[in-house]
Amino acid sequence: MIRIFIICLFFDLAFGYIADKDNYMQSQYYNELDLINRYIKDNPWILKYKNYNEYNSAYNEMIDIEKKIESLKKLPSTKQIQNEIHSLEQKYYTIKRQEELLHNYKNEPYKDLITPQSGLEIPNITNPFLITAGFSYIKNLKAQIEVIDNNLSILDVLLDKLHRKVEILETIKDANELKETKKTLLELESTSKILNVYVDIFKKNANNDIQKVQQEIKSEFLKLLYIAVAIAAIVLIAFIVKLILKIYVQRSESTKTYTINKLVNFINLSIIVFILVFAYIENVTYIVAIIGFVSAGLAIAMKDWFMSCLGYLVIVGGGSIKSGDRIRVVKDNTTYVGDVIDISMLRITIYEDVTYTSYAENRRAGRIIFIPNNFIFTTMISNYSHSGMKTVWDGIDITITFNSNYKKALILASDIAKKYSNGYTQTARKQLNKLKIEYSIRDLNVEPRVFSFIVPNGIRISIWFQTNCYATLMLNSVISGAIIEAFNKEDDIEISYPTTTVISKDKNLAVGAGVNNEGLF
Repeated sequence: MIRIFIICLFFDLAFGYIADKDNYMQSQYYNELDLINRYIKDNPWILKYKNYNEYNSAYNEMIDIEKKIESLKKLPSTKQIQNEIHSLEQKYYTIKRQEELLHNYKNEPYKDLITPQSGLEIPNITNPFLITAGFSYIKNLKAQIEVIDNNLSILDVLLDKLHRKVEILETIKDANELKETKKTLLELESTSKILNVYVDIFKKNANNDIQKVQQEIKSEFLKLLYIAVAIAAIVLIAFIVKLILKIYVQRSESTKTYTINKLVNFINLSIIVFILVFAYIENVTYIVAIIGFVSAGLAIAMKDWFMSCLGYLVIVGGGSIKSGDRIRVVKDNTTYVGDVIDISMLRITIYEDVTYTSYAENRRAGRIIFIPNNFIFTTMISNYSHSGMKTVWDGIDITITFNSNYKKALILASDIAKKYSNGYTQTARKQLNKLKIEYSIRDLNVEPRVFSFIVPNGIRISIWFQTNCYATLMLNSVISGAIIEAFNKEDDIEISYPTTTVISKDKNLAVGAGVNNEGLF
């Protein structure tokens, strides 16, 4: 008995232990299954799959309802059948609205998880400003690849979870949920195989696009570098040319240096513009044709502007006027004399100095005068200092009486003019010799010249001499004073001036003098 009792107790304990172990394992399975279900619940792939199933269910239910309605309509029309048909129609329209909301899941339920964003076009990097667009495209494409890879990783984890769920359900023998889980697993596994192929193709194409854009960006950087080096070289050459001019050109030719500097700047800027245009404009012939037609229209509409630009090329290229030259321009019966201080694309700028014109006509000076460049074609412009000329002829007229020793007056005037203008005479001779290289100039006498003319009120002595083209009044004033002093010292030379003699019958009446334009003596 005791032996039988012990054996029974052993078996009871053994079966109890096994039962407890089974209960513990069942509890562990359910806990693990609960964790898997929680993970699956909010998984985007499962949500898309549920929407896909709901669409199919709604669609199939609509078909069933349509069949029922058609079969009911074939029966005799009774109030009960009419109510049933009305009820089915109401149900049909409710399900149809649901089907319309889920229509996107009809053919491609997982499209949002693996399809890249639309609107991303491969940029064509043709200039530096599009480099940022290239980097932005690469960044967005890599972000899309990362999102798709992340979604596929989530799908792989989900499949592992579903496999484990199937194992647990087979263990705990839950047939209904096992069947549904296997169906879901089978659908997602087939989807995963298709999507992996699609994503691999997409990633290869995306990587090719990224490499293409990166290569274009690299090429654009290299082109930009070459252009920067070329522009730097051009600027350096221009700087060296200007430096050489500054060192070797004489100070007396500073105006020529200014003109050459402006020409160098113009050529430098033009070359840079051409480099940029030919580097970044793909169809240069097309652009040139457009510019040609546009220029023709603008040339008619903006004639003066274009003529001024053309005048600039003539002035700078021909060298007829340079910065620093003294010029004379007549416009609307007003004469302007001044020094050229700048020549731009549209106008010549001069500074109006104190000259004989200021003294005799304008009675004002110191103004800044702007002369359109197109005046070079329509207006007579006198250049007092063309091709380095520093002197001009200036003259003084003085009248002596008929009974004066005019021969002595001519000699005195000639000697005075030679004395004070000797330096300018030598300068003029040298400059004219230089001009013979450019112009057909015969040997000219630049020595002071003195002439005598008979005028109604005496003999006019006209003295001509070389003077500084920038300061004619100064030497004119000096020579005028010297001639007056010399004539006043001579007893047989009397300066004539307009007078009026009044004769009265009353001999005691004094004679008065006054100005008369007739010049009576």
